[in-house]
Amino acid sequence: MFEIWDERGREHGLTLPQLQQRLRDYQGDVMVRYLNRLGLPSTLFLTIHQGQVYQRFKADTPRLDWSWLAQAMHPGPSQQGIQAMTAS
Repeated sequence: MFEIWDERGREHGLTLPQLQQRLRDYQGDVMVRYLNRLGLPSTLFLTIHQGQVYQRFKADTPRLDWSWLAQAMHPGPSQQGIQAMTAS
């Protein structure tokens, strides 16, 4: 699950598709928090410009790699169950 922090406040409990949809129509800077694969809190600082999501504080301000983010997330309870079944 993701949290978005911006000048309007906080929105939490978002899935990856919900985060993508929320940011699609956004303009400006946001902070996105999530649990990484180790279960530790992680923070992304993003800038959204004309529907494109860029990573702030990275060399050349690259676009956010959504597939990387999907892999970087801590698996939720339903994902853990699926991973356990596929590992057997």
